[in-house]
Amino acid sequence: MEEDPSSLDTILNTPYGWQLAPLTQGYLFTVDDRGRLVPDLCLEIPTRANGGISADGKTISYRIRTGRWSDGAPFDARDVAFTADALRNPATNVPDRSTVDRIASVAAPRADLLVVKLKAPSAPFISSFLTLGAEDPFAILPRHIAANYPNLNASSLDAHPVGLGPFRLQRWLRGERLEFVRNTYYWRGPAATDEIVVRVEPNATTRLLAVRTGDLDVTYLSGLQVDEAHAAGVTVVRKTTNLVDYLQFNLRRPALRSRRVREGIARAIDRERLASSIYRGLEQPTDAGQFDPSFAPAARLPAYDPAAARRDLAGVPALDFAIAGAWRSSSGAGVLIVSDLQNAGLTAALHSYAPSVFWAPAGSGGILESGHFDLALTSWSPGLDPDRSYLFDCDARPPAGGNAGQYCNPAFDSAEARGAATYDDGARRAAYRAAHAILIRDLPIVPLGFEVSAYAVSHRFENFKPNVLGRDYWNAWEWRKSPLP
Repeated sequence: MEEDPSSLDTILNTPYGWQLAPLTQGYLFTVDDRGRLVPDLCLEIPTRANGGISADGKTISYRIRTGRWSDGAPFDARDVAFTADALRNPATNVPDRSTVDRIASVAAPRADLLVVKLKAPSAPFISSFLTLGAEDPFAILPRHIAANYPNLNASSLDAHPVGLGPFRLQRWLRGERLEFVRNTYYWRGPAATDEIVVRVEPNATTRLLAVRTGDLDVTYLSGLQVDEAHAAGVTVVRKTTNLVDYLQFNLRRPALRSRRVREGIARAIDRERLASSIYRGLEQPTDAGQFDPSFAPAARLPAYDPAAARRDLAGVPALDFAIAGAWRSSSGAGVLIVSDLQNAGLTAALHSYAPSVFWAPAGSGGILESGHFDLALTSWSPGLDPDRSYLFDCDARPPAGGNAGQYCNPAFDSAEARGAATYDDGARRAAYRAAHAILIRDLPIVPLGFEVSAYAVSHRFENFKPNVLGRDYWNAWEWRKSPLP
């Protein structure tokens, strides 16, 4: 990893903590390499057919796999109910309450049964509530520890996690490494390997060299590193994810309220060249923010056409263009986009920010949430469900959601609501295709592409299977190293 997590408690907004969490934590469901929900601490996915979803769609019943926490304390449905209440605690700074806000009540009538009553039917709830498929993948909390705190803004779980996953943290040497050993109480039985060490190394070249020399078994690659890895004979594993990179418009700016201007900007950007020359193939160009083609509309973005873009952009004043410079290949992508816009007659002044500032909450001066931009190169890691209301609904403006561009179209909200209110797959596909057709017509953003994860992997490292959400530790219990010849 590039840096230490700020916390290992997933109830906090801690991306590196979320990445590591499947090593030590448990969920109702995880997500496999094919993008399917996989039962973890819940025995089966609730459906109408198995009685897990009531006829009115407002009661969800979960059959819980009882067991023990990594410290030996008993685990049952009361821990899951406690976690739901902890996420709803207004005293805790939870980054996203959109899922638990749908809950009317939660109860554990038996040790092996959790009953959640919803305010209204919500199909996205199943994949979003305490699963690895959620936008913010909160894990189940140990009630016997977390209940001792008035809130979880700081607790012993930040540095000493107690969980239900295949490993437990043995030692954390800050800025150097985290050492995990088998959790003897793990419900699947002993993990395939007895220890996993996660190194903290900010230098990408050093990480790749360590894989070449056998000092590391796997590391993340970006940009030109993929070419370097191939040249060095290192195995490269790729996975196209649903993480979408896009150009965000700030619709509070008068010039950008014109769809003609937004269409001109879309026509000015050569997305194919951006994917090949800057992201080096680690970007799959897209017209829609829906990764699953069954939810994507037939509508397409305006094609690359610099001449048409010049006509659309004539007379548009200079714009401020914000990027998180250290994020993936944002610096190079920003420079190329500025050049494309310049070729179409539009001046864009590039401003680079640290990711911690770029994506910070509005109260902390965050660039996106505060609206301190005209254009912004950003990305979003959606959950497994096709619902996109968090990013585009009228009432999803920060801090209530991720609608930093201030987009609002009641027709979009209505289509999203139809998709969320039904558990019928066909009806959901139709609703979300309609919603995304509206987005392509309105152009509140320009989707650039889905991120392709790439990893340099040791020849001895077995069962590494990245998933479509970029949460690649999901099957760590299966990881192992083949013996030396």
